[in-house]
Amino acid sequence: MDLVITHELARTENQAALKRAYELIKSANTGKSEFDPSESFSPDLFVLCAEQALKMGQPEMSEDCVQMYFKVKGPVTQFLGRAHLCRAQLCAPKSSDNLEEFENCVTQYMKAINFAKGEPRYYFLVYNASVLYWHMVRPFLKPGCHQYVIPSLSQIVSVLNQTEEEDKEWRAELMLELLECDLQAGKKEEAAKLCLTAAPFIKANVPHKYQQIYSVMVRHELMDELHLKMEKKNSISLSVSFHINSLKAAHLLLSRMLLLFELARFSLTLKCEDITSDCLSDLKKMDSKVSGLVTVAPWALHASDLPGNARCPQAQLSIISRLDVVLQRAIRLGDPQAIHVVCTTQWNTCLPLLQHSLRHHLRKPLTTVAEILEKVDSLMTLLRCQVHMEMAHIEEDEDRLEPAMEHLQKAMRLDTLGLYQDKLKMAFTRLQLCTMLYQSPERAEDRAIMVIEQAKKAIPKDSVRKKRALLVNAGLALAPDTFQIVLDSENEAKVSTGKTRGRFSYLFAKARHHMLSVDKAAGHLRRLGNENDQERIQIWAELAKVARKQEVWDVCRTASRFCLLYDSFKAKKSPRQKRGRKKRSAEGSVRENWGQSEGVLPEQWSHSLLRKFAEVGFISAEVRPQAPASLWGPP
Repeated sequence: MDLVITHELARTENQAALKRAYELIKSANTGKSEFDPSESFSPDLFVLCAEQALKMGQPEMSEDCVQMYFKVKGPVTQFLGRAHLCRAQLCAPKSSDNLEEFENCVTQYMKAINFAKGEPRYYFLVYNASVLYWHMVRPFLKPGCHQYVIPSLSQIVSVLNQTEEEDKEWRAELMLELLECDLQAGKKEEAAKLCLTAAPFIKANVPHKYQQIYSVMVRHELMDELHLKMEKKNSISLSVSFHINSLKAAHLLLSRMLLLFELARFSLTLKCEDITSDCLSDLKKMDSKVSGLVTVAPWALHASDLPGNARCPQAQLSIISRLDVVLQRAIRLGDPQAIHVVCTTQWNTCLPLLQHSLRHHLRKPLTTVAEILEKVDSLMTLLRCQVHMEMAHIEEDEDRLEPAMEHLQKAMRLDTLGLYQDKLKMAFTRLQLCTMLYQSPERAEDRAIMVIEQAKKAIPKDSVRKKRALLVNAGLALAPDTFQIVLDSENEAKVSTGKTRGRFSYLFAKARHHMLSVDKAAGHLRRLGNENDQERIQIWAELAKVARKQEVWDVCRTASRFCLLYDSFKAKKSPRQKRGRKKRSAEGSVRENWGQSEGVLPEQWSHSLLRKFAEVGFISAEVRPQAPASLWGPP
């Protein structure tokens, strides 16, 4: 019977033969074989059938054979390791989002490796397991996921060194990938330790890859600088690599110093002394490293600048067109490295033209970049995410909402670090609402977004009254209790002067009406607390921008006031919020003493929100002269 089953399995690429072998194995396992039941049956056939079924795209059949093998508990041979490899391939994760499946899969690979490493005749299983593992783990080699790969990859590298695997180039490749994972995960000490063994091994056995690890050591300062300088003396390529990567290190260091300086200056204005002190301390530590790089800093900062005549849009578009031709050639060659280099260059060249009035020229080149990176399943997920975000803007500008939503969905899947999740979700929700023609959203924020989108479509011939009505409705959706009151602070018809008709009494009543109306905004924010605060900030800012563009000045000022209220509450509130102390007022009522502000301190604002506050602050300052002089006051 074994010979019959082996013969059927030998007929590769034959589904009927595979099915026949599987049925024979299953009937023999249950004791209902069509042959002599007393005839011997080798458990190894379970694994052979499982491997063949896996190869021919029959995972259910393969899983059943593996389960039957482990139930039989056959002799400990190479087929035990091969069974674990089959099971590992069957439970491979479909995406990088499922960490539980990833851990289960890694466990199966490590069982096969640990079984095989103890017996030299099974060392080939260690190599096979490392290759299959590497194919499985590739989706996790992207920002935010490297730390999950490090424990298993380091074990595999260690076992391959222990078994002295003959394919030294493969060992070097895995060492370089482990080094990259350590650096991406922020484990610089582990990376430096790995270089102590990896660098000599690669230099001695795979010399054509030594420049790669040398460049990494220079850029990230993983080895003593004196040793690195000695290495480059006898090699022109290493010398060039040393200087290039020194420039990259200088550029990165100076960029970080500029960020720390800006953060220190910003925290000083907000009187956050702890943050300021930490930033200055870090700047002092970096200052010693900069002294040797000062002469190369300007070159590092401006290495990617274009010539002066290439800064005009026409010249820039000509460069983009030529790069598109180069990209097509790289695609025909099928060289992944060349494709990635050209795509990155194309994206950097497109950046200056990503403006509302110019980005429509970039639809074709960016589409090509997005499609080819998706086709090769590129791990440059951040670049792909940014490209899809800009493509969504371009499609939306031309009222193609469905393609724009598709690009946003792809961008959300690629944003593994969560850098743009809030922005992407809000943009996707906004486009979804634009497609809802005859429905009214339940959430107040969604209703406001829908009305603002309707207001954006107003044509220049529309009257200001029509535009204003839509914008006011958006404000009322966000703050039904106070928006109209704050808006009426500028309405002179609402001013009550009583019986006195004097000139100064009218001005006093007008100012008093304005202050009382504006103060209502603080109460609205206090009642909301932190509910959807980041989303509401974005919506208030958008309302202010649209009102500014359509010259509806009172709505613009009011929306700016509500938006900046979140920022003023945060700035005034101390980092450690004191418990509210109750004190009795003159009328005998009890009220909470909130110190300088009645708002609830939200979490640290992101850079995008800080920029949004700055934009709205400029708008508020710009539209303030449009109001009567008596109404000027702090927003």
